[in-house]
Amino acid sequence: MTTAVHVNTSTYATTHVATNMLGSIRSIIKGSGLNPDLLRDQWAALEHGIATWLSSRHLATVTLEVYHPGKQPTDLVGRFDFTINYGYYPGGDGDLWLDPDTVAYAIRKNGSYPARCQYRIVIDNTPGHPEIPGWTATTYRSTAGFTRHVVGTALGGGSLGAGLSYYTRSSR
Repeated sequence: MTTAVHVNTSTYATTHVATNMLGSIRSIIKGSGLNPDLLRDQWAALEHGIATWLSSRHLATVTLEVYHPGKQPTDLVGRFDFTINYGYYPGGDGDLWLDPDTVAYAIRKNGSYPARCQYRIVIDNTPGHPEIPGWTATTYRSTAGFTRHVVGTALGGGSLGAGLSYYTRSSR
């Protein structure tokens, strides 16, 4: 007699990636000298939106934009992107993992921001994504004059992976 068990890890992977991506963003915020209160206040809405769009496979990127209000011509001072890869580990064995060293490396390489800086989380979805009450359309701040640095995959679950990159002002 043979017995087999099959567990659908998709829900676990989606929850793991959503929660740990937000945890990584919190680490970046705190490690960069920013106030984590705004993130804490929006945590439930962010986690719900990210998990919903991961589950529907419409989430492309979760971005942390750091800006200096009123600074011209652009108020962007830094940016971190978590880019979703739905085929990171096809046929994965259900492993759920986080590499805190990848996040710590990005924080160290990026450095800190002045206390007057603020931040926001921006989501990039693919067309046809489900609408979620409370979420509104927006555009990214310009990255003209910035250089993108790819760090590597920071976390994963099942076939999902989230790569991390950060932007710094280009040297002249």
